[in-house]
Amino acid sequence: MPMMDYSTLIYFVNNIQSEFESETKPMDLEPSDQCVKNILDFARSYDVFETELTGHVEMNLN
Repeated sequence: MPMMDYSTLIYFVNNIQSEFESETKPMDLEPSDQCVKNILDFARSYDVFETELTGHVEMNLN
């Protein structure tokens, strides 16, 4: 059997991409409402402060 002109990695990536494209619909890629809510809740509680001694301090305000 002759050697292939591409690597096993490229072969697997191409196969995974073709399977993914044939099985998914655009609607399958939307996040759930709960996921969006969790991201927004985190964004509301996250803050960054800049201090003279330590620079930027990241805080999650509960």
